[in-house]
Amino acid sequence: MGGTESKPSKEDENNIGVGGGRFTEDKEYRLYRLVDTNSNGGELLPWMRYALNTGDYSLIDGYLDSKLKDFMHNGGKGKLESVAELVKLRNKERNAMLGTFSRKKGKGKSGPNILDDFNQEGNQGDLKKALKLLDGGKSGKGDAKYREIVWKLDDRGRMGENIVGACLMQGSALHNKLAIKILSAYPKLINDIFISEEYYGLSHLHQAIVNEDPYMTNYLLQHGADVNQRCYGAFFCANDQKSGRTDSLEHEYVDLPEKTNYMG
Repeated sequence: MGGTESKPSKEDENNIGVGGGRFTEDKEYRLYRLVDTNSNGGELLPWMRYALNTGDYSLIDGYLDSKLKDFMHNGGKGKLESVAELVKLRNKERNAMLGTFSRKKGKGKSGPNILDDFNQEGNQGDLKKALKLLDGGKSGKGDAKYREIVWKLDDRGRMGENIVGACLMQGSALHNKLAIKILSAYPKLINDIFISEEYYGLSHLHQAIVNEDPYMTNYLLQHGADVNQRCYGAFFCANDQKSGRTDSLEHEYVDLPEKTNYMG
């Protein structure tokens, strides 16, 4: 995730959001009704606390089953999204934060989106096989044309996080137990990265490492966390590279100026 960066501050959390105009602070984020990153609040915390105190997990299990599915694609099974579309969102968010003369459009061509011709409901396995044949699905690091997205983009938090990311931002014992409970119910969330200009690519494994939490780190590794996931967000760039960030619709990573003093 980068050798010298620390856990994002509360100021970072309040000022950074996800693309498509959703970074404004006056927006109400549905996610934070479940787990609030600015407090110990949220609807899920009392039910998790009750389960730990009584040993009765039926209420939290029922809540996760009834409430969370609406926030996710295919009831938590996820869907494949064109990387070119995700790059466009990232580019749109960056340009919304820049002055008119600093804006840059994404370069390259995205090509046809094969996903437009597929019904993804309940056909993920067959779809992945088809993509490998038709489009090289995962041709190499940073070259994949499609990414699996579980938590709906419009229901993410300010930093582009899903509910597990929100729990790990708090990092308390209660939040961590809730995160594991959610991952047990919806295992596909384990590799559902942050989607935003500032934190694009940040994973739950990265968060656990930054939190210096060996238990959570081990749990994520044992349950399939991607150790090769890279962070492409501006937060992870040197300061003198941030204004020169450009996108290409042909790959997921961000093109950066090669010359840098590595500060920031």
